Amino acid sequence: MTLKMLITNTKVGRNTKALVAGVSERTLRHPDAMSLVFNGVDSISKELSTIIQSPAPDDLSITEKEELMEMNQGVLQCMGVSHASIETVLRTMLKYKLAYKLTGAGGGGLLSETVVNKVIAELESCSFRCLTAAIGGKAV
Repeated sequence: MTLKMLITNTKVGRNTKALVAGVSERTLRHPDAMSLVFNGVDSISKELSTIIQSPAPDDLSITEKEELMEMNQGVLQCMGVSHASIETVLRTMLKYKLAYKLTGAGGGGLLSETVVNKVIAELESCSFRCLTAAIGGKAV
């Protein structure tokens, strides 16, 4: 099964050291709440791993992946590591009922070339750079 992806570069630089420090500070201020957030990260990762390793994807597994990716973004927001530009990309994707992932690919059915082109045009109007890619498919 070929997985098609739209890769969007928001052109916003990030300082990983500062982001990690911010998560650490937030954890010190709110240890109980952040413990739940980290447990959420673990649960989402384990569920997604199970789905990805299943032999044949079906409509339910695609829906579950979409939900887990949406939940993952919520967790990242709770950790304070999201950005307004990422939220713009996510709102655009949701407007067209597309799944998303900050780093990686979302799955979700077939899209007409027209829908993909509308998404790309809208994101590029925000000065983001969009690329398309496909992975998977038949081995040589």
